[in-house]
Amino acid sequence: MPQTVGTVGVATLALAVSAALVFGVGDAIGFMSASAEALFVVSWILGWALLVWAMILGGLGAVQLVRRLVSRRSPAWSEVLLLVAGAAVIVAVIWTHPPVGSGSGLG
Repeated sequence: MPQTVGTVGVATLALAVSAALVFGVGDAIGFMSASAEALFVVSWILGWALLVWAMILGGLGAVQLVRRLVSRRSPAWSEVLLLVAGAAVIVAVIWTHPPVGSGSGLG
């Protein structure tokens, strides 16, 4: 069953927003106690897992979009906007929570 660009765009946006929320909750928890530190680490790992899946789906959506454009079928604006919105959230989350360097959780 072929996936539409819109479906992939919705999934990408949902995963990216979920990752942002998980990172936000992890930041709110911080390092209050030993048990809170474990929750922070779990939220950091879960946030990155969600973000990686969002990037994979976003890439697949972009490939589908390019294939449509090459075959001269124009995609709906809503499909394009969903993919762009998902990509914007992904970039914002990576900007605020880099995998390495300041704020990455590396000691």
